[in-house]
Amino acid sequence: MLGAKRLWTLAICLCLLFMLALPAFAADPQVTAKDLKGISPRHHRYVFAVVGGAAVGAGLGALVGGWGNDITKGLLVGGGAASAIYLHSHRHDTIKGWRNWAYMASYTSLGGGLGWTVCGCKTGLGSGLLIGGGATAIWLAENPQRTTPTASNVPTAPNPQP
Repeated sequence: MLGAKRLWTLAICLCLLFMLALPAFAADPQVTAKDLKGISPRHHRYVFAVVGGAAVGAGLGALVGGWGNDITKGLLVGGGAASAIYLHSHRHDTIKGWRNWAYMASYTSLGGGLGWTVCGCKTGLGSGLLIGGGATAIWLAENPQRTTPTASNVPTAPNPQP
């Protein structure tokens, strides 16, 4: 009887394997230019700038300090600095509704990386994060970003009927 249980278990497992794994071996559709249209550095310049800055920072961290925490410090400083530079140089074409949050993230990262690098301890990391994020929050609260209004209370004229 033990052999019959094993046989049925094997048969059920093979059936499930073929039912679940067979679509993975199906032919892929042909890739067209329309599929690749949204993937370009031109459409995602901010993301590519931040990732590139983080990569340069990590490379410098590995070059100067070696492996381990120095790479992470370089990631924080490089990514935060690249984000801040991009945000200040491209005032009108960057992530419209998230601009203040991007400022907060970039200066928090930059402050944390610099604090951790200068102190070399986790207290420096925490202090740098709080100083960078807090100073940015105070600055953005005191100096709000100029944006175009999206809604107004001025009534519009009704559309004439043709």
